[in-house]
Amino acid sequence: MTESDNRPIYIRLADRICDMILTHEYHAMDKIPSIRDYAVAQQVNPATAARAFEMLERHGIIFNKRGLGSYISPDAEDIIKRIRIEALWGNESKLFFQRLAILGVTPDQLKEMFARFLENQDSNASC
Repeated sequence: MTESDNRPIYIRLADRICDMILTHEYHAMDKIPSIRDYAVAQQVNPATAARAFEMLERHGIIFNKRGLGSYISPDAEDIIKRIRIEALWGNESKLFFQRLAILGVTPDQLKEMFARFLENQDSNASC
């Protein structure tokens, strides 16, 4: 976890699991570590890890099988994408698009800029 991220730790922990789902380190119906094991691995209090798991369960990203542990929901990837896209539209995009409009950036130019960004991401990828 980065020092510059001032969000609560439980949210950062939940986001880490979401990232692992989106990068296919976890798949639908995979069993994930127990709250206690996850807390130890992340060097946090088990109550903090429990709060992260509760948040993920509330959103339908994970589910608990009583006595067996927590599992990735079949729709987890779609749920995470929907939540993150809604967050982008609600919080981060308004200023971005206002600045693009002031600069006179056209939709075609934006599309080209995004395509170049994706190309650079692919060339910078490791593995």
